[in-house]
Amino acid sequence: MISLTKRQIEFIKLLLEETNYKTIKSFADLLNASNKTIQKDLRVIEKYLNKFNIILDRKRGTGIMIVNAKNAKWLLLNDLERQERRHENISIKERRIEIIKNLLISSHMSTSIQKLSDMYYVSKTSIVNDLNYIEKWISQFNLKLEKNKKGTRIVGTENDIRRAIESLLIEYSKEVDKDWTIEELTARIDASTLNALLEIFEKDKIIYVNELLVKLEKKYNCLLNDPYYINILTHILISLTRGLEGKQIEVDVAKRSDNMKYEKAYEEAKNIVNQINKDFQTQLGESEIYYLYQYFISSGLVKNMSENANEVLNELNQRANIFAKKVTSFMEKIMNINILNDEIVMEGLLMHIRPMLNRLDYDIQISNPVIGDIIEEYPDILNMCKAAVLMATYDLKLKMIPMDEIGYLALYYQLALERSIVKRRILVVCQSGYGTSQLLSARIRRAFPDWEIVDILSVSMLKERNMDDIDFIVSTVPIDIKEKPYILVSTFLNDQDIQNISKLLVEKPVKTDRKQIGTLYINQYLTEENIYFNKQYDEVVEQLNKKYQTNINFHEISLGDDIKVEMGFYSNQPILAIALNDVKKLKKQIVFYIAMDNTDIITHLLSEIYHLHTFEGSMYYLKKCMNGKDVKNYFELNEGEMKIMATDLAKVIKIETIKLDMEAKTKDEVLRELTTLLYNAGALSDKEAFLDDVYYRERLGSTGIGNGIAIPHGKSKFVNKTSLAIGRTKTDIEWETLDNKPVRFIILFAVKDENRDSAHIRLLSQVATKLADDEVCEKLQKVKTPEEIYQIFAGE
Repeated sequence: MISLTKRQIEFIKLLLEETNYKTIKSFADLLNASNKTIQKDLRVIEKYLNKFNIILDRKRGTGIMIVNAKNAKWLLLNDLERQERRHENISIKERRIEIIKNLLISSHMSTSIQKLSDMYYVSKTSIVNDLNYIEKWISQFNLKLEKNKKGTRIVGTENDIRRAIESLLIEYSKEVDKDWTIEELTARIDASTLNALLEIFEKDKIIYVNELLVKLEKKYNCLLNDPYYINILTHILISLTRGLEGKQIEVDVAKRSDNMKYEKAYEEAKNIVNQINKDFQTQLGESEIYYLYQYFISSGLVKNMSENANEVLNELNQRANIFAKKVTSFMEKIMNINILNDEIVMEGLLMHIRPMLNRLDYDIQISNPVIGDIIEEYPDILNMCKAAVLMATYDLKLKMIPMDEIGYLALYYQLALERSIVKRRILVVCQSGYGTSQLLSARIRRAFPDWEIVDILSVSMLKERNMDDIDFIVSTVPIDIKEKPYILVSTFLNDQDIQNISKLLVEKPVKTDRKQIGTLYINQYLTEENIYFNKQYDEVVEQLNKKYQTNINFHEISLGDDIKVEMGFYSNQPILAIALNDVKKLKKQIVFYIAMDNTDIITHLLSEIYHLHTFEGSMYYLKKCMNGKDVKNYFELNEGEMKIMATDLAKVIKIETIKLDMEAKTKDEVLRELTTLLYNAGALSDKEAFLDDVYYRERLGSTGIGNGIAIPHGKSKFVNKTSLAIGRTKTDIEWETLDNKPVRFIILFAVKDENRDSAHIRLLSQVATKLADDEVCEKLQKVKTPEEIYQIFAGE
């Protein structure tokens, strides 16, 4: 449908009101425009009115008037109202989508910046910016903007133009006004998709193509499922519209089609194309038949029984199996979950991947109507799936797979994650009473029939029970246990309890029962010179490309707002870089840049980054680092396995090494006072020598981590037993901190030299987990006794 400017809409309304001929000058005066502008508008309006079989009559010396509008007047006014609403609410993105649409549909015609400026009532500068955006958008389809004296138009192959139109329809379905209600075309098309189709194609053509497909479905007693129905409908509409413009896909399909001419799918594709040619006087050829045939094969609408088709199907099954195992293996390693042994998930994946690879071969795009929901509900799974798919396509030398397809794959991996909660070995704990424990067990079995209740214990017997064969604990009373996760429920296990259990196991699978992975690979491949601060994407990529004399194409993998991975493939030396950027006060965004051709190494790096992201508190120090040395030191410290022992802090914190209301007024006095506590507790053999080691570490980088907290530490041969001293001062202490603020709460680490690669890492990580909680930091400033401090770090 032709898009009208506000002035053209008003012009048509004025014409509809007139019952006599009126001169162009009189309309020009009413619309505050020149005669020349009105003449230009009339050419557009006349073409627009023809779509409604309405005639704009001209009489020399008398003027112009609309005639025979009676039958179609309500349709015309309805469309004018729709176009007016579009002008009232159109956003920059919607304007750009509309300009792209017009350039693609009429790629043989040029337009000018002035015309577009007049149409949308915006400045020429805005249109220039729009065209710059459009030029970048169409480049992904190998299309270009041709600019010359005649104006601007899109140039490229017919196949690429059609791919762009298909992609644009997906954009339209997201951007069009969802509240616009129109006469229901068919129950098969959702409102947003239908609105998008109507923005590009005429309503009668949509009805026509829909009827062709419905007849075919009835013939084969097979209902096309979404998204296949909408994608075939869209493809035929594009072929028809472009065919009427004299444009066709130019592909040599003679050899291919010879083997298919006796297949039903090919025969039906040919019938539809011939019907279109007859009804619309077009000349769609063999290549159009071949492309429609591909859609029929991909959708499974028309079954093929030929030997050639069976060979193709067997080959596709083999390819699908290789691809599925490849992607799933990457997902298992990155997220540390078991999927390959889940037959239900793998079977579902294969069922989707087989037609997906076929679509990939034929450049067939599908729209995923729930991609927005997947992005919002399962962002981590989706992004890790994107990374796994990128690596698989690189290893297997496949074409790029669109996000709409990746979204479908991600749902299967989310299913695998959720299915992991189905079969669990649990322990039931009740305070007392055989009857209540049996009642609770019965309700658990009813709510989770696949769970195995291994044992039912009282609280007093719990500490004597070995937990190695237990996944988690359901208890009716608060319990003090660190070995396994537990959830507190009511004796009668109500609906809210069931929801809480399901939520715990789905949302926190990594935090409940998996070991934490260290940063061995990050430390191995990251160099200090590749650590950047406040450098945005373009700057970092430019520096990396210049340094390594290459041109890497990165793909963004997002883990929330504060952690991202830019991943690319580079066949020379492996590249790993990191940028820490301030996004707001005291908050950083961390971006990892990975470029190498060894997908096994990339997988290890992604796994380490993913687990840094999911392990609460592990990124706490990293986000506060102010120089490359501190960042590198952080990864060196965490190079080993970060398996946090629940008893670590309880072993190294003593009440006698905790002091509140310290008298110290300087950093030196603080360190001496805490060191004295450790020495008096027997943790040190030489107080002064240990202090020298602490001061040596202080010179390497800041230990003030912000929020009024410092964590000085000394790894020394003069430490008898790895210990912590904790103190809080009466007054602010000047300290080199990441937020440039003084400290009041200090944790001094004293680590035996032989423990430097194990205990030190565990202690830092566990303390980091505590300090990452703002509520904990607030408590530390308010507690009144050493016992309360002990409970915060070692008792909870």
